[in-house]
Amino acid sequence: MERTLEGKKILLGITGSIAAYKAIEILRELQKKGADVYTAVTPNGLEFVSEVVLRTLSGHSVYKEIVPKENPEIRHTSLASSVDLFVVAPATGNTIAKIAHGIADNPVTASALAIGKGIICPAMNVKMYENPATVDNIELLKKRGYKIVDSDEGELACGVKGKGRLAKIETIVEAVEDYFIPKFLKDKKVVITAGPTREYIDPVRFISNPSSGKMGYELARIARAAGALVTLISGKTCLNQPYGVNYFEVETVEDMRKAVMDNIEGADIYISAAAINDYRPVRVNENKIKKSDSKLVLELERTPDILAEVASKRLAKCIVGFAAETENLIENARKKLKSKRLTMVVANDVKGKVFGEDETECMIIGENFEERVKGSKRQVALEILKLISQKL
Repeated sequence: MERTLEGKKILLGITGSIAAYKAIEILRELQKKGADVYTAVTPNGLEFVSEVVLRTLSGHSVYKEIVPKENPEIRHTSLASSVDLFVVAPATGNTIAKIAHGIADNPVTASALAIGKGIICPAMNVKMYENPATVDNIELLKKRGYKIVDSDEGELACGVKGKGRLAKIETIVEAVEDYFIPKFLKDKKVVITAGPTREYIDPVRFISNPSSGKMGYELARIARAAGALVTLISGKTCLNQPYGVNYFEVETVEDMRKAVMDNIEGADIYISAAAINDYRPVRVNENKIKKSDSKLVLELERTPDILAEVASKRLAKCIVGFAAETENLIENARKKLKSKRLTMVVANDVKGKVFGEDETECMIIGENFEERVKGSKRQVALEILKLISQKL
Protein backbone atom coordinates (compact mmCIF):
# COMPACT_ATOMS: atom_id res chain seq x y z
CA MET A 1 0.00 0.00 0.00
CA GLU A 2 1.30 3.43 -0.98
CA ARG A 3 2.13 5.55 2.09
CA THR A 4 0.61 8.78 0.80
CA LEU A 5 0.18 10.22 4.31
CA GLU A 6 3.72 9.58 5.54
CA GLY A 7 4.64 12.03 8.30
CA LYS A 8 1.16 13.57 8.55
CA LYS A 9 -0.43 14.03 11.98
CA ILE A 10 -4.20 13.64 11.93
CA LEU A 11 -6.70 14.24 14.71
CA LEU A 12 -9.70 11.92 14.35
CA GLY A 13 -12.84 13.19 16.10
CA ILE A 14 -15.39 10.52 17.05
CA THR A 15 -18.96 11.35 18.10
CA GLY A 16 -21.98 9.50 19.47
CA SER A 17 -23.22 7.80 16.30
CA ILE A 18 -23.91 4.09 15.82
CA ALA A 19 -21.30 4.38 13.05
CA ALA A 20 -18.61 5.25 15.62
CA TYR A 21 -17.27 1.69 15.48
CA LYS A 22 -16.13 2.40 11.91
CA ALA A 23 -13.76 5.05 13.25
CA ILE A 24 -11.46 2.26 14.38
CA GLU A 25 -11.15 1.03 10.80
CA ILE A 26 -10.62 4.59 9.57
CA LEU A 27 -7.82 4.97 12.12
CA ARG A 28 -6.13 1.78 10.94
CA GLU A 29 -6.44 2.67 7.25
CA LEU A 30 -4.93 6.11 7.86
CA GLN A 31 -2.06 4.47 9.72
CA LYS A 32 -1.46 2.10 6.81
CA LYS A 33 -1.08 5.18 4.62
CA GLY A 34 1.63 6.45 6.97
CA ALA A 35 -0.35 8.86 9.17
CA ASP A 36 0.18 9.36 12.90
CA VAL A 37 -3.38 9.42 14.25
CA TYR A 38 -4.59 11.06 17.46
CA THR A 39 -8.17 10.69 18.72
CA ALA A 40 -10.69 13.00 20.35
CA VAL A 41 -14.00 11.53 21.52
CA THR A 42 -17.24 13.01 22.81
CA PRO A 43 -18.79 11.51 25.98
CA ASN A 44 -21.49 9.86 23.84
CA GLY A 45 -18.84 8.60 21.45
CA LEU A 46 -17.26 6.64 24.30
CA GLU A 47 -20.54 4.74 24.63
CA PHE A 48 -19.82 3.19 21.22
CA VAL A 49 -16.02 2.82 21.13
CA SER A 50 -13.56 1.77 23.82
CA GLU A 51 -10.95 4.19 25.09
CA VAL A 52 -8.59 1.24 25.58
CA VAL A 53 -8.92 0.22 21.92
CA LEU A 54 -8.32 3.76 20.66
CA ARG A 55 -5.33 4.27 22.95
CA THR A 56 -3.82 0.91 22.03
CA LEU A 57 -4.24 1.29 18.27
CA SER A 58 -3.25 4.95 18.03
CA GLY A 59 -0.38 4.78 20.50
CA HIS A 60 -1.59 8.04 22.06
CA SER A 61 -3.80 8.92 25.00
CA VAL A 62 -7.40 9.62 24.04
CA TYR A 63 -8.60 13.21 24.32
CA LYS A 64 -11.85 12.56 26.19
CA GLU A 65 -12.13 15.50 28.60
CA ILE A 66 -11.62 19.18 27.87
CA VAL A 67 -9.51 19.46 31.02
CA PRO A 68 -8.30 15.98 32.06
CA LYS A 69 -8.17 15.49 35.81
CA GLU A 70 -4.79 13.74 35.72
CA ASN A 71 -3.22 16.28 33.34
CA PRO A 72 -4.42 19.89 33.10
CA GLU A 73 -2.99 20.32 29.58
CA ILE A 74 -5.27 22.30 27.26
CA ARG A 75 -5.24 19.63 24.58
CA HIS A 76 -7.52 21.22 22.01
CA THR A 77 -5.05 24.09 21.63
CA SER A 78 -1.94 21.92 21.80
CA LEU A 79 -3.38 19.54 19.21
CA ALA A 80 -4.47 22.47 17.04
CA SER A 81 -0.88 23.63 16.77
CA SER A 82 0.60 20.19 16.10
CA VAL A 83 -1.76 18.26 13.78
CA ASP A 84 -1.92 18.66 10.00
CA LEU A 85 -5.61 17.80 9.65
CA PHE A 86 -8.76 17.43 11.75
CA VAL A 87 -11.29 14.79 10.64
CA VAL A 88 -14.65 14.16 12.31
CA ALA A 89 -15.94 10.69 11.41
CA PRO A 90 -18.68 10.05 12.21
CA ALA A 91 -20.18 13.50 12.78
CA THR A 92 -23.67 13.56 14.27
CA GLY A 93 -26.21 16.26 13.50
CA ASN A 94 -25.69 17.61 17.01
CA THR A 95 -21.92 17.87 16.56
CA ILE A 96 -22.29 19.49 13.14
CA ALA A 97 -24.65 22.09 14.63
CA LYS A 98 -22.23 22.84 17.47
CA ILE A 99 -19.22 23.20 15.17
CA ALA A 100 -21.21 25.45 12.81
CA HIS A 101 -22.18 27.76 15.67
CA GLY A 102 -18.94 27.79 17.64
CA ILE A 103 -20.07 25.75 20.63
CA ALA A 104 -17.07 24.08 22.30
CA ASP A 105 -18.40 21.89 25.09
CA ASN A 106 -16.56 18.60 24.46
CA PRO A 107 -13.17 17.48 23.09
CA VAL A 108 -14.38 17.24 19.47
CA THR A 109 -16.18 20.59 19.30
CA ALA A 110 -13.43 22.34 21.28
CA SER A 111 -10.87 20.98 18.82
CA ALA A 112 -13.01 22.21 15.93
CA LEU A 113 -13.16 25.72 17.38
CA ALA A 114 -9.40 25.75 17.94
CA ILE A 115 -8.48 24.32 14.52
CA GLY A 116 -11.16 26.00 12.41
CA LYS A 117 -11.22 23.71 9.37
CA GLY A 118 -10.95 20.08 8.33
CA ILE A 119 -13.08 17.22 7.04
CA ILE A 120 -16.59 16.44 8.31
CA CYS A 121 -18.21 13.06 7.62
CA PRO A 122 -21.91 13.20 8.57
CA ALA A 123 -23.78 10.13 9.85
CA MET A 124 -27.36 10.27 11.11
CA ASN A 125 -30.98 9.37 10.40
CA VAL A 126 -32.26 10.53 7.02
CA LYS A 127 -34.85 12.88 8.57
CA MET A 128 -32.13 14.51 10.66
CA TYR A 129 -29.81 14.68 7.64
CA GLU A 130 -32.45 16.33 5.46
CA ASN A 131 -33.70 18.68 8.17
CA PRO A 132 -33.25 22.28 6.97
CA ALA A 133 -31.22 23.06 10.09
CA THR A 134 -28.68 20.35 9.24
CA VAL A 135 -28.64 21.34 5.56
CA ASP A 136 -27.95 24.97 6.52
CA ASN A 137 -25.27 23.98 9.04
CA ILE A 138 -23.44 21.86 6.46
CA GLU A 139 -23.56 24.71 3.92
CA LEU A 140 -22.20 27.08 6.56
CA LEU A 141 -19.29 24.76 7.28
CA LYS A 142 -18.53 24.48 3.56
CA LYS A 143 -18.37 28.27 3.29
CA ARG A 144 -15.90 28.32 6.18
CA GLY A 145 -13.56 25.93 4.41
CA TYR A 146 -14.59 22.54 5.77
CA LYS A 147 -14.65 19.62 3.35
CA ILE A 148 -17.86 17.60 3.69
CA VAL A 149 -17.77 13.92 2.74
CA ASP A 150 -21.43 13.35 1.93
CA SER A 151 -23.29 10.49 3.54
CA ASP A 152 -24.22 7.42 1.51
CA GLU A 153 -27.71 6.10 0.90
CA GLY A 154 -28.82 2.74 2.23
CA GLU A 155 -30.38 1.00 5.19
CA LEU A 156 -29.84 2.97 8.40
CA ALA A 157 -29.53 1.69 11.96
CA CYS A 158 -33.22 2.39 12.60
CA GLY A 159 -34.18 0.16 9.66
CA VAL A 160 -35.23 3.06 7.43
CA LYS A 161 -33.66 3.38 3.98
CA GLY A 162 -32.31 6.75 2.93
CA LYS A 163 -29.34 9.07 3.01
CA GLY A 164 -27.39 9.31 6.24
CA ARG A 165 -25.00 6.36 6.33
CA LEU A 166 -21.38 7.19 7.00
CA ALA A 167 -19.47 7.32 3.71
CA LYS A 168 -17.40 4.29 2.77
CA ILE A 169 -14.08 3.97 4.61
CA GLU A 170 -12.10 4.19 1.35
CA THR A 171 -13.96 7.38 0.41
CA ILE A 172 -13.07 9.03 3.72
CA VAL A 173 -9.42 7.97 3.44
CA GLU A 174 -9.37 9.25 -0.14
CA ALA A 175 -10.72 12.61 1.04
CA VAL A 176 -7.89 12.79 3.58
CA GLU A 177 -5.32 12.09 0.85
CA ASP A 178 -6.96 14.73 -1.36
CA TYR A 179 -6.65 17.36 1.35
CA PHE A 180 -2.88 17.49 0.98
CA ILE A 181 -2.83 17.89 -2.82
CA PRO A 182 -2.28 21.51 -3.95
CA LYS A 183 -5.30 23.03 -5.72
CA PHE A 184 -3.47 23.75 -8.98
CA LEU A 185 -6.56 22.98 -11.12
CA LYS A 186 -9.08 24.94 -9.08
CA ASP A 187 -12.37 25.38 -10.97
CA LYS A 188 -10.95 23.98 -14.22
CA LYS A 189 -13.32 21.77 -16.20
CA VAL A 190 -11.69 18.41 -16.94
CA VAL A 191 -13.14 15.58 -19.06
CA ILE A 192 -11.40 12.20 -18.82
CA THR A 193 -12.08 8.91 -20.59
CA ALA A 194 -10.93 5.65 -19.01
CA GLY A 195 -11.12 1.88 -19.29
CA PRO A 196 -11.87 -0.39 -22.25
CA THR A 197 -14.63 -0.22 -24.82
CA ARG A 198 -16.56 -3.23 -26.12
CA GLU A 199 -17.73 -3.93 -29.66
CA TYR A 200 -20.21 -6.80 -29.77
CA ILE A 201 -19.99 -9.70 -32.21
CA ASP A 202 -23.21 -11.26 -30.94
CA PRO A 203 -25.20 -10.96 -27.68
CA VAL A 204 -22.56 -12.85 -25.64
CA ARG A 205 -19.24 -12.06 -27.35
CA PHE A 206 -17.38 -8.83 -27.90
CA ILE A 207 -14.02 -7.40 -28.98
CA SER A 208 -12.25 -5.55 -26.19
CA ASN A 209 -8.84 -5.16 -24.53
CA PRO A 210 -7.27 -5.70 -21.09
CA SER A 211 -7.36 -2.06 -19.92
CA SER A 212 -8.21 -1.89 -16.20
CA GLY A 213 -9.05 1.82 -16.20
CA LYS A 214 -6.75 2.44 -13.21
CA MET A 215 -4.75 5.22 -14.85
CA GLY A 216 -7.82 7.14 -15.95
CA TYR A 217 -9.46 6.76 -12.55
CA GLU A 218 -6.35 8.04 -10.77
CA LEU A 219 -6.26 11.01 -13.13
CA ALA A 220 -9.90 11.73 -12.25
CA ARG A 221 -9.21 11.44 -8.51
CA ILE A 222 -6.13 13.66 -8.58
CA ALA A 223 -7.81 16.25 -10.83
CA ARG A 224 -10.74 16.40 -8.42
CA ALA A 225 -8.36 16.68 -5.46
CA ALA A 226 -6.55 19.51 -7.26
CA GLY A 227 -9.81 21.46 -7.38
CA ALA A 228 -11.08 20.60 -10.86
CA LEU A 229 -14.66 19.96 -11.91
CA VAL A 230 -14.24 16.45 -13.27
CA THR A 231 -16.29 14.35 -15.66
CA LEU A 232 -15.16 10.72 -15.93
CA ILE A 233 -16.46 8.69 -18.86
CA SER A 234 -15.56 5.06 -18.33
CA GLY A 235 -15.88 1.75 -20.05
CA LYS A 236 -16.87 -1.17 -17.84
CA THR A 237 -14.25 -1.88 -15.16
CA CYS A 238 -14.01 -3.55 -11.76
CA LEU A 239 -13.09 -0.24 -10.08
CA ASN A 240 -15.15 1.70 -7.57
CA GLN A 241 -16.66 4.90 -8.90
CA PRO A 242 -14.59 7.86 -7.62
CA TYR A 243 -16.56 10.18 -5.36
CA GLY A 244 -17.01 13.82 -6.25
CA VAL A 245 -16.93 13.45 -10.05
CA ASN A 246 -19.61 13.38 -12.74
CA TYR A 247 -19.51 9.74 -13.78
CA PHE A 248 -20.81 8.04 -16.92
CA GLU A 249 -20.39 4.34 -17.69
CA VAL A 250 -20.42 3.34 -21.35
CA GLU A 251 -19.75 0.24 -23.44
CA THR A 252 -19.14 0.93 -27.11
CA VAL A 253 -17.06 3.55 -28.89
CA GLU A 254 -20.27 5.22 -30.10
CA ASP A 255 -21.50 5.36 -26.48
CA MET A 256 -18.23 6.95 -25.41
CA ARG A 257 -18.24 9.44 -28.27
CA LYS A 258 -21.77 10.58 -27.41
CA ALA A 259 -20.89 10.98 -23.72
CA VAL A 260 -17.77 12.98 -24.60
CA MET A 261 -19.62 15.29 -26.99
CA ASP A 262 -22.45 15.76 -24.49
CA ASN A 263 -20.05 16.83 -21.72
CA ILE A 264 -17.07 18.56 -23.34
CA GLU A 265 -18.54 22.02 -23.88
CA GLY A 266 -16.40 24.57 -22.05
CA ALA A 267 -13.72 22.04 -21.09
CA ASP A 268 -10.28 23.31 -20.17
CA ILE A 269 -8.71 19.85 -20.34
CA TYR A 270 -9.58 16.67 -22.24
CA ILE A 271 -7.61 13.52 -21.40
CA SER A 272 -8.17 10.45 -23.56
CA ALA A 273 -6.90 7.72 -21.23
CA ALA A 274 -9.43 5.12 -22.40
CA ALA A 275 -8.32 2.12 -24.45
CA ILE A 276 -10.75 2.69 -27.30
CA ASN A 277 -11.25 -0.03 -29.90
CA ASP A 278 -10.00 0.97 -33.34
CA TYR A 279 -12.24 -1.58 -35.09
CA ARG A 280 -15.71 -3.08 -34.71
CA PRO A 281 -17.69 -5.78 -36.55
CA VAL A 282 -19.50 -4.52 -39.62
CA ARG A 283 -22.43 -6.72 -38.66
CA VAL A 284 -23.58 -7.69 -35.17
CA ASN A 285 -25.42 -11.01 -35.03
CA GLU A 286 -28.78 -10.78 -33.30
CA ASN A 287 -28.45 -14.31 -31.94
CA LYS A 288 -25.53 -16.16 -30.42
CA ILE A 289 -23.23 -17.60 -33.08
CA LYS A 290 -23.28 -21.38 -32.72
CA LYS A 291 -20.05 -23.33 -32.62
CA SER A 292 -19.24 -25.28 -35.77
CA ASP A 293 -16.28 -26.92 -37.49
CA SER A 294 -16.02 -24.18 -40.10
CA LYS A 295 -13.96 -21.02 -39.78
CA LEU A 296 -15.56 -17.84 -38.53
CA VAL A 297 -14.49 -14.76 -40.46
CA LEU A 298 -15.29 -11.33 -39.05
CA GLU A 299 -15.38 -8.25 -41.25
CA LEU A 300 -14.29 -5.19 -39.28
CA GLU A 301 -14.61 -1.46 -39.88
CA ARG A 302 -12.96 1.55 -38.28
CA THR A 303 -14.57 3.12 -35.26
CA PRO A 304 -14.89 6.90 -34.83
CA ASP A 305 -11.65 8.55 -33.66
CA ILE A 306 -12.93 10.53 -30.67
CA LEU A 307 -9.58 12.10 -29.82
CA ALA A 308 -9.04 13.27 -33.40
CA GLU A 309 -12.51 14.82 -33.48
CA VAL A 310 -12.01 16.66 -30.18
CA ALA A 311 -8.60 17.91 -31.35
CA SER A 312 -9.67 18.95 -34.86
CA LYS A 313 -12.55 20.99 -33.46
CA ARG A 314 -10.40 22.32 -30.55
CA LEU A 315 -13.13 21.42 -28.10
CA ALA A 316 -10.79 21.85 -25.11
CA LYS A 317 -7.89 24.19 -24.39
CA CYS A 318 -5.53 21.34 -23.53
CA ILE A 319 -5.91 17.95 -25.25
CA VAL A 320 -3.94 14.92 -24.05
CA GLY A 321 -3.78 11.52 -25.69
CA PHE A 322 -2.36 8.18 -24.55
CA ALA A 323 -0.33 5.90 -26.79
CA ALA A 324 0.08 2.19 -26.02
CA GLU A 325 3.02 1.02 -28.10
CA THR A 326 5.04 -2.17 -28.55
CA GLU A 327 7.85 -0.57 -30.58
CA ASN A 328 9.32 2.83 -31.47
CA LEU A 329 7.69 4.36 -28.40
CA ILE A 330 8.84 7.97 -28.73
CA GLU A 331 8.73 8.06 -32.53
CA ASN A 332 5.15 6.78 -32.67
CA ALA A 333 4.05 9.05 -29.83
CA ARG A 334 5.48 12.09 -31.62
CA LYS A 335 3.65 11.09 -34.81
CA LYS A 336 0.40 10.98 -32.83
CA LEU A 337 1.19 14.32 -31.17
CA LYS A 338 1.77 16.02 -34.52
CA SER A 339 -0.90 14.36 -36.67
CA LYS A 340 -3.69 15.02 -34.16
CA ARG A 341 -2.34 18.41 -32.96
CA LEU A 342 -2.35 17.38 -29.31
CA THR A 343 -0.95 19.28 -26.35
CA MET A 344 0.88 16.20 -25.15
CA VAL A 345 0.96 12.41 -25.39
CA VAL A 346 1.48 9.93 -22.56
CA ALA A 347 3.24 6.93 -24.10
CA ASN A 348 3.39 3.45 -22.55
CA ASP A 349 5.46 0.50 -23.69
CA VAL A 350 2.91 -2.32 -23.32
CA LYS A 351 5.25 -5.20 -24.08
CA GLY A 352 5.79 -5.58 -20.34
CA LYS A 353 3.18 -5.71 -17.58
CA VAL A 354 1.18 -2.49 -17.75
CA PHE A 355 -2.51 -3.33 -17.92
CA GLY A 356 -4.03 -3.83 -14.48
CA GLU A 357 -0.83 -3.02 -12.57
CA ASP A 358 -0.64 -0.43 -9.79
CA GLU A 359 2.82 0.73 -10.90
CA THR A 360 3.65 2.16 -14.31
CA GLU A 361 6.35 3.88 -16.34
CA CYS A 362 5.65 6.23 -19.20
CA MET A 363 7.03 9.01 -21.36
CA ILE A 364 5.19 12.32 -21.32
CA ILE A 365 5.87 13.99 -24.65
CA GLY A 366 5.06 17.53 -25.74
CA GLU A 367 6.16 19.69 -28.65
CA ASN A 368 9.34 20.82 -26.89
CA PHE A 369 9.84 18.34 -24.08
CA GLU A 370 10.08 14.69 -23.08
CA GLU A 371 9.81 13.49 -19.49
CA ARG A 372 10.05 9.96 -18.18
CA VAL A 373 7.85 9.25 -15.15
CA LYS A 374 7.85 6.09 -13.05
CA GLY A 375 5.94 5.14 -9.92
CA SER A 376 2.46 4.29 -8.71
CA LYS A 377 -0.34 5.25 -11.08
CA ARG A 378 -1.41 7.83 -8.49
CA GLN A 379 2.07 9.42 -8.52
CA VAL A 380 2.22 9.34 -12.31
CA ALA A 381 -1.27 10.88 -12.56
CA LEU A 382 -0.14 13.73 -10.31
CA GLU A 383 2.92 14.41 -12.49
CA ILE A 384 0.86 14.31 -15.69
CA LEU A 385 -1.66 16.80 -14.30
CA LYS A 386 1.06 19.13 -13.00
CA LEU A 387 2.56 19.25 -16.49
CA ILE A 388 -0.88 19.85 -18.00
CA SER A 389 -1.54 22.73 -15.58
CA GLN A 390 1.61 24.45 -16.84
CA LYS A 391 0.18 24.44 -20.37
CA LEU A 392 -3.06 26.22 -19.47
